[in-house]
Amino acid sequence: MTEIEVDRERVIQALCAQFANDNLSTQELELRFEHAYKAQTSAELSALVAGLPALPAEMAPPGPLYAIAPVGSAEPDEKRHIALMANVRKKGQWTPARHNKVLCVMGAAKFDLREAQFLHGVMHFEISVLMGEVEFIVPPGLRVECDGFAFMGEFDDAHGDGLAAPDAPVIRVTGTVIMGAARIKTRLPGESTLEAWRRRRLEGSR
Repeated sequence: MTEIEVDRERVIQALCAQFANDNLSTQELELRFEHAYKAQTSAELSALVAGLPALPAEMAPPGPLYAIAPVGSAEPDEKRHIALMANVRKKGQWTPARHNKVLCVMGAAKFDLREAQFLHGVMHFEISVLMGEVEFIVPPGLRVECDGFAFMGEFDDAHGDGLAAPDAPVIRVTGTVIMGAARIKTRLPGESTLEAWRRRRLEGSR
């Protein structure tokens, strides 16, 4: 990730914190997001947060956009998620197990990790997909390791972890996809599919 991309993500996190603290309206936030994705220099990005109120000490500087599970959280070492001609969806506040087995046959499984609480270290998702689809939505700053095999299908890792700290939690995705798809995407907290599309479109127009 280049220096300007790092600065852009930091400004976006700062704007999210300002919005969470009621210093920006939804319209102002969207407008500044658009300017942030069009900015070509660090000075242009800095101007987007200049003059905004100082954030409370606990909110500045912006922290990672993910949560760590409390020490001693009672979570099983292994969880199984099965989608047989059905849909499985996990979102909101939840904690992935240390080892997660996902079986998807002619169905769909979606794991939204933006509000999840993560264990320290590595959380492994072992997937087996046959004529189905498994999707992971992860927040910026999280580390993702992807090592999968696809036959007449797709194993697509579109996640970038250039902002991840050395001690950031790791999501490891491995497995096999046959006549199906496995996709890993990055989205900001609260960002909808349409907003993510608009962001990628603005990034591509730079």
